[in-house]
Amino acid sequence: MDSKTTDSIEASLNELRAKALNVFNMRIIKIYSAVEHPAFIPHSLVSEAVRAAEENVNQFVRQTVSGVSAISEAPEAFLLVRDAVAAHLLDLEIRIEQGRGVPLPPDMLKVINERFEAVSQRAYQNLENRRASFSGSRNKGGRLPEWNWEEAEAHVRGKFSDGIPMGRGAQAKIVNLMAEWFSETYDKEPGKTELNRHAAALVNGRGNVR
Repeated sequence: MDSKTTDSIEASLNELRAKALNVFNMRIIKIYSAVEHPAFIPHSLVSEAVRAAEENVNQFVRQTVSGVSAISEAPEAFLLVRDAVAAHLLDLEIRIEQGRGVPLPPDMLKVINERFEAVSQRAYQNLENRRASFSGSRNKGGRLPEWNWEEAEAHVRGKFSDGIPMGRGAQAKIVNLMAEWFSETYDKEPGKTELNRHAAALVNGRGNVR
């Protein structure tokens, strides 16, 4: 990959990062604005901030892979994207830790660090699932990618701090969340039959069915 292509990719990544961080900053301001005293941010708002960060980085992954692969499908381009994702994750975590300008207590910082470790792992898996876009030549046909149901289910569980919902409408809600996650991760989603089968398993307390 020549230097001109590298420069073009880096410029694109910098622009996408700036936009994504701007969106996240506005989201964090809105989340933390509910706090009367900036030194006392409850765990519930930190959890909301971490969820917002995961949504942001998943969107960033999708946009960067799409944008950069349009410039180059070389494997080296994937490494540039991965570096950008790592930098973006660090920026998101720092922004959450900054709160409203008052340092958060050590116990809260520890919670953020632990939760962000899980967010980072899922983000890298999301990116890894898209590595084929940088194989140097696109596969125009063949089998669909293997669906990562474990990650999809983890994403759903992360949306419900009080546990998987039950009752009327719960399965449909989970189907929609899974479909959105697969669409962001793979740019396509499994069929409704599969989605319903896995959603039903979560509602019934089984999960990770085959």
